Amino acid sequence: MADRQPQLSVIIVNVNTRDLLAACLESVAKQDVSDTVEVIVVENGSTDGSTEMVRQSFPFCKLIRLDETIGFGAANNVGAKSSTAPMLLFLNSDTEVHAGALGELLSALQDRPECGVAGGLISDSVGEIERSTGCFPTLATMTVNKLLAFLPPARPALGQYAHQHWTGYDQTRRVDWVTGAYLWVRRGIFEQLGGFDERIFMYCEDTDLCYCAGKMGQGCWYFPLGSITHHRGKSEVPRPRKRMLNEALHYFAGKHYRSPRFWLTRLAFWMLPKR
Repeated sequence: MADRQPQLSVIIVNVNTRDLLAACLESVAKQDVSDTVEVIVVENGSTDGSTEMVRQSFPFCKLIRLDETIGFGAANNVGAKSSTAPMLLFLNSDTEVHAGALGELLSALQDRPECGVAGGLISDSVGEIERSTGCFPTLATMTVNKLLAFLPPARPALGQYAHQHWTGYDQTRRVDWVTGAYLWVRRGIFEQLGGFDERIFMYCEDTDLCYCAGKMGQGCWYFPLGSITHHRGKSEVPRPRKRMLNEALHYFAGKHYRSPRFWLTRLAFWMLPKR
């Protein structure tokens, strides 16, 4: 990989996804900009032989071994502290980067200094577009999100008003947030923000980062470029995913929504089941 000062640091947190991680690292190694990319793997308490696999098969990686599983954002912060490039990419271990993707999106961001945080085109395991951007979570946007799940004809008109956007993935556009599965951010911005909020164990740490960046005046953008495949939900988690999501939404609302116009959102998130 990088044989000169890297332009991009790819940070991958892994929890017991050895085979998927191997495919992810192989896809990164094949990128046409691999000589300007450093790869940092944070082994977040894995017990499936992932550590040994990385050491043996991908010696170009900087490998960080954590003895226990800590939060997704916290583990990414550990990786970021060991990185050196001016651009950071937080990439899930259950993804595969398509040929030329990293160079394509890196070039786009170098040409667009107004883009502080960004995401690219993501497909799932069967080739469907993943809803990887959206509006900040409020009672209104979450309601629209659920409504559009059952009313496909309304998606073209309302899709970009939902918590997870249903439309617009063929357009370069400004968005509220991009998924942490494939999140690009400039080092200076990430450091000014203090990294991911480590009080969030998992879910909404990406939304929180984008929200805080926006308050700094830094734009969050989506590009229909740099495509990857995301084999979702493969990492092990210590608690039910829905419970962690509800906890994160409640925390996010309490942290950011202080104005009276958000009191219904805060009340709704407070009432979400935590089990």
